[in-house]
Amino acid sequence: MNITRRAAITSLAAGLLLAAVPGHAQTIRSLDITVPGGPGSGLDQAARGIEEALRAEGINSIKVNNVPGGGGMIAISQFVTTKEGNKTAVVVQGAGTVFFPLTNKTPVSLADVRPLARLAGEYEVLAVRQDSDVKDFKDLMARFKANPGSVAWGGGSPGSTENIFFARLAKFAGLSPRQVNFIPHPNTGEVVISALNGQATVVGGGLQDFKTQIEAKKLRLLAVASPERLPGIEAPTLRELGYDVVFANWRGISVHKSLDNASANVLAEVFAKLVKSPHWKKILNDRGWLDLYLPEQPYQAFIADETRLAKDILTELGLAGQ
Repeated sequence: MNITRRAAITSLAAGLLLAAVPGHAQTIRSLDITVPGGPGSGLDQAARGIEEALRAEGINSIKVNNVPGGGGMIAISQFVTTKEGNKTAVVVQGAGTVFFPLTNKTPVSLADVRPLARLAGEYEVLAVRQDSDVKDFKDLMARFKANPGSVAWGGGSPGSTENIFFARLAKFAGLSPRQVNFIPHPNTGEVVISALNGQATVVGGGLQDFKTQIEAKKLRLLAVASPERLPGIEAPTLRELGYDVVFANWRGISVHKSLDNASANVLAEVFAKLVKSPHWKKILNDRGWLDLYLPEQPYQAFIADETRLAKDILTELGLAGQ
């Protein structure tokens, strides 16, 4: 064997060996992000945050494709049918992506993709108008137990995150989810208006939804559905108040089910590094998001639990699709 050929074989063998070593794992140079929502939506904001942070990490070829409609299922369906074998494609999802298929007969759901990582989100909060005669959370629940219909709970659409959140509180109080006098709204702005004009006794949503009105002393926080108190937030957790309810509006990413473990792991590593990066942490801080990172297996278990709990409640509410 001549020296040139031997050198070539040695070089090839060394390259293969390095590829097998974790420290030299394959990486990606581009990313294709599908967003189940239009520009400016919650999931779009998550995708743009991912794009910004990854560009700072040197991944410059990033495509964000917005696909609104169908409660996010049009995007999921398109992802499933067009991204088979695509090793750089991910789709963004959130709590609503889990709940919508439960209330509608959709041909696809998150069961048709491979959830890879939960990234960030916000815990639900309860707020009332600043001058509301509801003193605190205990007062709210006392009124609700005494006369359920007298408390108007303002949130998103039927079957939304808030609808399920309020129903869980009702169950914990020993009442039926159907006893919640739920006032649905088409968007967050309308929820805020409902609280300010007195149509809703109490409203639910993410802290960022109400932050401006809280700082202006127009709304007042009653409680936060976080496992422990949040830094800088002068409001007790529901757990402190005797209600073991932890509930968040989260954001995560999935890959196509056709990917083998090696390919999926490459993308998983990208996001594992992303959540530790200074740029991502700055984005979380600037946007008021919390680090809710979960890797693949815990994330899939989390989605299974969320789905089970939501399905039980939506069935009780008569909203679960048949």
